[in-house]
Amino acid sequence: MILHLGSDAFVPLSSVVAVLDVRAHPEIMAREGDVVRIGRQEIKSLVVTAAGTRRMFFLSPISAQTLRKRAQERISTNEVIQQ
Repeated sequence: MILHLGSDAFVPLSSVVAVLDVRAHPEIMAREGDVVRIGRQEIKSLVVTAAGTRRMFFLSPISAQTLRKRAQERISTNEVIQQ
């Protein structure tokens, strides 16, 4: 399963560690390194992913609430399909 983060950015749902409201974590905006800004719109959420020992931080124009809802819908849909 994948999660759409905005524009052409997608991540495996299984790699998502956290979806945070960026207004609650402004310090991440100054972080350098594995930070990917998606699009040029206002940043509304921070998505943290981990694959092995690599962590990535995605700054998304989609609200944390919407991303959490999308993730939950995909998890629920997957549970129904497996039954």
